[in-house]
Amino acid sequence: MRMLLVDDHALFRDGLKFVLNEMDRGVEVLEAGNCADAFAILENDDDFDLILLDLDLPGMSGLEGLKKIRVMAPVVPVVILSGSEDGTLVRRGLEMGVMGYIPKSLSSEIMLQALQLIMKGGRYVPDNILLSSPEKRNRSFESLTSRQLEILKHITLGKSNKEIARSLGIADNTVRVHISAIFQVLNVNNRTEAAYAAMQEGLIEPSD
Repeated sequence: MRMLLVDDHALFRDGLKFVLNEMDRGVEVLEAGNCADAFAILENDDDFDLILLDLDLPGMSGLEGLKKIRVMAPVVPVVILSGSEDGTLVRRGLEMGVMGYIPKSLSSEIMLQALQLIMKGGRYVPDNILLSSPEKRNRSFESLTSRQLEILKHITLGKSNKEIARSLGIADNTVRVHISAIFQVLNVNNRTEAAYAAMQEGLIEPSD
């Protein structure tokens, strides 16, 4: 397992590497102290299983850096690390495709569980951060069927349409129809926004 850790605090990087080693003894962690260093690494090597990105970086903010990282390594999952627990920043990150938002205040045990969930294809955002976000859209959740709620849960776990169809024993096209309806009900445009909306409103627990 290979990870790119982008954070300007060497002490935090050392502590996080210890946590990552608990998750996988064979983990290889490349480090960058800022976005420019991260870009230099990715120009020559984008073969990572996960990118861990701090939001508060010198020279360029993590969200600005995230835009370029998504272009340079579009298939590598990105997790935001932050000392801030701003729900608005969480939403912006999720809309840009991140797989999780991990506050630096988390204990090493919870952080490890969050990373394990993300590596299995799930998403992690603490409940209190979701609840702190003032940005909520008008949605009619009552119109979601039990089948659509099942599919929504699979979406939050990062499963593809084929995986959802196979798990529920239904046709791929049926899944697509349900997802289209889910997007309309939740007033969202993509799967990441749907997962965020579901967790924000308590339809799906972030730890599911």
